[in-house]
Amino acid sequence: MRDRVRHPRTLRAALAAVVIALLAVTTGCVSIPTSGSVNPGLAEAPDQPVDLDVFARGPQPGATQQQILDGFIDAAASPSGNYEIARQFLTDGFADVWEADTGVTIDVLADRSFTPVSADVIRAQAVPAASLAPNGQYLETLAGVPLQLEYRFEQVDEEWRISSAPSGVLMDETNFQLVYRDYTLAFFDPQFRFVVPDVRWFAGRDSAQTSIVRALLAGPAEWLAPGVVSAFPEDLTLDPGTVPVSNGVAEVSLAGAAFDNLRTIQLMQYQLEQSLQSVRNVDDVQLSLNGVVQDSPELTDRPERSPRVDPRPAVYDGQAFGHLSATGDEVSPIGGISDQVVALAPTGAALGPDGTAAAVRSADGVWLVREDAERELLDPRAGLIVPALDVDGIVWSVPADAPDELAWFASDGGDGNQIGVPWTASSILTLQVSRDGTRLVALLAEGSRTRVVAASIQRDEAGLPIALGPVALELAGSGGAPIDVAWLDPGTVGTLTQSATGEPRLALQELGAPSDPGEGPANAIQVDGANSIRDLRVLTSDGDIATRAGVGWQVQSRDIVFLATQQTG
Repeated sequence: MRDRVRHPRTLRAALAAVVIALLAVTTGCVSIPTSGSVNPGLAEAPDQPVDLDVFARGPQPGATQQQILDGFIDAAASPSGNYEIARQFLTDGFADVWEADTGVTIDVLADRSFTPVSADVIRAQAVPAASLAPNGQYLETLAGVPLQLEYRFEQVDEEWRISSAPSGVLMDETNFQLVYRDYTLAFFDPQFRFVVPDVRWFAGRDSAQTSIVRALLAGPAEWLAPGVVSAFPEDLTLDPGTVPVSNGVAEVSLAGAAFDNLRTIQLMQYQLEQSLQSVRNVDDVQLSLNGVVQDSPELTDRPERSPRVDPRPAVYDGQAFGHLSATGDEVSPIGGISDQVVALAPTGAALGPDGTAAAVRSADGVWLVREDAERELLDPRAGLIVPALDVDGIVWSVPADAPDELAWFASDGGDGNQIGVPWTASSILTLQVSRDGTRLVALLAEGSRTRVVAASIQRDEAGLPIALGPVALELAGSGGAPIDVAWLDPGTVGTLTQSATGEPRLALQELGAPSDPGEGPANAIQVDGANSIRDLRVLTSDGDIATRAGVGWQVQSRDIVFLATQQTG
């Protein structure tokens, strides 16, 4: 079957190339310069799209109301000079008060329409595909309900100008992909073991580093905030208010309280380096605090950016449980674990950090298996989904038909603790915890609707869960009947669904970025991640483990009953 799964950044790069080709043979209000110097990119990021400066043309003499409106919408694709060109389409009074930075509505250009409703008002109808919050957070729109946007006109010196318009910017998907780029801000788990990604979108190639630092000081996205921390103390300001880059060095000057903790300063430096590493022409960061350039020793115990798992799949083949060999024909047992798992006649399992524990579903419920300890029945409720086991050894369990009855169990077993959930649904198919332990993703069904949501996990000082964040991040998925969801890397999930005609769909989505739908292998029933998106694997109902190979799927092993999710090892 043809494979159409691509990483979102690769998709954006392809889109940019197509648009460049189209613009080479067409003319219009938006153009791309063909002269000037070429800025080299970072050597380690070959998949990044080319940075493009999009320039807009101002209003033309004698333009109609519709032409002025078209020109204004096109010009708003260029944020240069605080939307200097777009403001030329507005009356002087309105140009001073139009709020361009309240967010971006990203619509489907083919579905956009305009209707004159009076002599001086045009109503635009736009079908939003996504939106961009003022903090740069990308949110996909799931319902697709049309927006009604009204624009009022006045004549100024016998030329039409816009005297009233909605705040924010209306931009079609193509222009958005050209003007905005995604950047991954770095935050930390509360114990500073891992770097936690928070994707934001900013326009303006020359000001991206300033936008990133301001966003870091403002803190993580609302949905993520309860589960992560920042090294930056509160009430810090960027002074001066920009981040200049000189000879590849981003100069970040912060003002605020006294800084007398060396490790905090080192973590701030590291957080800046991790957040600015994708900005072109930034090779290093110079941090100044209250006017003093910092020259601290390098952080030795750095939080890990990409927690890794054993690259071998953890599997159960009906007789043995363990890691599958590279040849796909042998299962290597895990000492102290495998025999206990097999004795439970498992129907699903999750393998804990370093393979020292497993959470197992059997006919009796969910069990905790630990090496050199007797197995323990944690959750005897009926109808449980396959449990999740996180980096702190916490077991997560929930009945399929009661998504709001999520419970967690400590690493040493014992009684469960129910925790509130930020979702409503009729059933839950899968629950997975990220390898850094700060987030979980759930695959839900609400009637005939499939939902994929992510939520942060708030923990106490001992690492025990306190609550899930009150706001869940809705992911797009790929529609159809829900099958499975899994973390593929620190910030990307894969969602497996089935279309109405029975075809498998595998959507990849970096949290905070557009989803990238594609096809899965026939009869797919489970998706599993390894150490990169390229290494994802899919289990079919025939017992085959398939991995991507070129434009198709290749069987790596046969006669497998289930794959077990793995934590760091």
